[in-house]
Amino acid sequence: MTPSSPVPPVGERIAQLRKERGLTQAKLAERARLSTSAIAMYETNRRQPDERTLAQIAEALGVEMAQIAPHLTASAASRQAKPAPNESHPGDRAAAASEPNRTEREVGDAPGVTQLVLTKDEARLILFVRMHPDAMPFLQSYVTADPDKRRQLERAWRLIQAFQG
Repeated sequence: MTPSSPVPPVGERIAQLRKERGLTQAKLAERARLSTSAIAMYETNRRQPDERTLAQIAEALGVEMAQIAPHLTASAASRQAKPAPNESHPGDRAAAASEPNRTEREVGDAPGVTQLVLTKDEARLILFVRMHPDAMPFLQSYVTADPDKRRQLERAWRLIQAFQG
């Protein structure tokens, strides 16, 4: 909180309310149908949640949206907390996914934007490659390798795992 501001930033308020309720970031994320990393980024003010996301977080915390973000008007809060009947909600789509290991990320309603549905393993691989771009040439060689080369790489991988084990 800044000394000149009596109201803490949204992220600090989310963290405060979460801790008051004895919730972990992971538990809040599960209840709000968001990722744990998103909650962490909101709490540290590295990202700012939109009104719909604030409504999800408020509902998960059992508070009014104005308790988290007093700058929002009551009409905006009620409008975002209750989507129109024909309007789909990102959490509803994720909860209705037929495969429990699937996660869906809303990327907006902009034309030309593709929404991806990924397994947790696919999402982990993407994160790994983003964090370790030097591994990309190896992954590319594995994906494009002929079956004999793949078996050789798989044997090498099992040996590496055995030595670490």
